Amino acid sequence: MFNGTANIIKPPGISSGYFIKTLRRILDEKKAGHTGTLDPAAAGVLAVCFGKATKTIPFLDDSKKSYICEMKLGKTTDSLDLDGKVIREDLKWNKLSQADVLREISKFEGKSQQVPPMYSALHHQGKRLYRLARKGIEVEREAREIEVFSLSILEISLPIIRFEVEVSRGCYIRALVRDIAESLNSCGVMTFLLRTQSGPFKIETAVTIEDLEEKGSEILLTPEEPLDLAEYTVKDSSFFRIENGNYLLAKDFVESELNLELEEDFLCFSEAGRFLAIAKFTTKDDYQIYQPVKVFI
Repeated sequence: MFNGTANIIKPPGISSGYFIKTLRRILDEKKAGHTGTLDPAAAGVLAVCFGKATKTIPFLDDSKKSYICEMKLGKTTDSLDLDGKVIREDLKWNKLSQADVLREISKFEGKSQQVPPMYSALHHQGKRLYRLARKGIEVEREAREIEVFSLSILEISLPIIRFEVEVSRGCYIRALVRDIAESLNSCGVMTFLLRTQSGPFKIETAVTIEDLEEKGSEILLTPEEPLDLAEYTVKDSSFFRIENGNYLLAKDFVESELNLELEEDFLCFSEAGRFLAIAKFTTKDDYQIYQPVKVFI
């Protein structure tokens, strides 16, 4: 059984969910899950957790993601990428200069409101939006706050624009392409998307399915490795408490002081350095306690 996290390159043309099913079959591993869904048309970094490491998924930081994107002005589809049906075309990009493109794109850095695309996994009255979109149904979507931390142009060869962008969780690059095109008084479609980073996972250290098949579990990160949380050591005399998921007190730790904010998560290790649990500093009946929330023993 695999226990750990792999930073895997998802190929284009396959959904994140189907990619996980493929990995389960190839590796004969029943328990697997991913963080940060990647569009079927896109390729790039996808963090996949196996076995006990699936418990870490809610704690993995994917608040920032980076992409390389190519878009084409003058055409758009109902899905905002090349998989969809063309719904509009124009030649308005002919009147644009590189200076126009640079000026408008620079306005997208920072916080803004973005309307999610219909072809997305968001829910509307209990149904996925993309399922409604496939039936030709379009519903009003509420705009959500996103943040573009950085956006740099790689190439402008109109009607093609290539750029690199770092964004917050919840930002749809297809929708960003739509909004950029509209700001240029045209329409646009995403023609290529590569995710180069998702939280701590970078494309430079990513592996392929073939690597995982060949090298197996030795290629995995241990469950705690990708977690950016404080680390503290539980005394051997208190091992039985954490093993059973019972709360701990400050006296149960080797460290004389635990510098934690209330409701902060942290990692627990044994005196021998074994990873034991993810715990939360909280209160119970006005007492400060350290409650294991995920045990890995």
